[in-house]
Amino acid sequence: MASSDPPIFPLRDAWLPAVPLLPLVLSGVLFAWLIDPELELSFLAFDPKHFVPRPQREYVHLGDMLAYYSLGAFHSLLCLGVIATFAVWLRRLPARQAKAGALFLGGVVAFIVAVSVFFHEEANRQVLTQLGFKAICQVIAAAELPTKLAAVDQCFREDDISRLTWLAWIPTFSGMGAVAIAAAFAYANASGLPGSRDKDDPAWRETFDRRVKALQRGIYLLSAVLVSSTVTITLFAHLPSGLVADGEEMKLATAVSKYATGLSTFWGALFSITLIASVAAPGLRLLATAYSTEGAGPHSAELRRWLHEHVFQSIRRQLATVLSLLAPLLVGPLSSLFTGVAGL
Repeated sequence: MASSDPPIFPLRDAWLPAVPLLPLVLSGVLFAWLIDPELELSFLAFDPKHFVPRPQREYVHLGDMLAYYSLGAFHSLLCLGVIATFAVWLRRLPARQAKAGALFLGGVVAFIVAVSVFFHEEANRQVLTQLGFKAICQVIAAAELPTKLAAVDQCFREDDISRLTWLAWIPTFSGMGAVAIAAAFAYANASGLPGSRDKDDPAWRETFDRRVKALQRGIYLLSAVLVSSTVTITLFAHLPSGLVADGEEMKLATAVSKYATGLSTFWGALFSITLIASVAAPGLRLLATAYSTEGAGPHSAELRRWLHEHVFQSIRRQLATVLSLLAPLLVGPLSSLFTGVAGL
């Protein structure tokens, strides 16, 4: 490599690998104000009369768990497929871009390790609290269900991780891996775009067009993962709702369901921010390179018109199409699914 060549991963980009996971850190900060992981919730003091009678309780729980197992497996396999797809796309990039993506991915892993070391043994407790695991675990444990997913004292035992913990962790790990490699691909895809003096060359437009389309494909894949993550967390959060009976003194089942709905809304918003955080910087870098004026040729005005039509108008049409497709999906079938699982 010649001494004049720019570095594969400039030092000024060292902060970028932390950006895709900053929403997760933000969620920890927000939940720290709402939930103290050291305090036990009142769910452990449940009286049997607070639950629906047997055997209805067992059948409700087994049906909900079958739905969650199926969805969790689908989500995890989807994440593995997306990870493999991005890995193949990274390998197909030119050598410098592929190395830039690998270094970026290494930076994401280093950030995760650093956060884990900082929290040390509290990391598991903090993240599971953010997922709403503690409240959900304690309701299921107090219900004394036949699956024995978690004993009353097992929700946060470090030496004996319950099966319910793994059911919360595996989809979470899978989603984090998909976000990490998607962000690495987006960064690599935006790296090394030729400068402005080549913009009037049709080959430059072809290269730019190819990179924009690759970024759009990456957004679609990551969006599918994050939608699947939101649905999985929503279903997990609603697991206890169908077990709790409405009493005369207070509508506890309604309160549990509202908590699950609020948790789902919170994570849906955070996942939307995660999608933006994963692709915003690479996308802006592509556009900044395309719109730079230094060394622009005589056809720069025509180029700007081409960029506006080819990039902005195209993205706007695609966003409108995606929103139109997702609207009935979210309002219709998913609403019925959550209502059925919650036993409402």
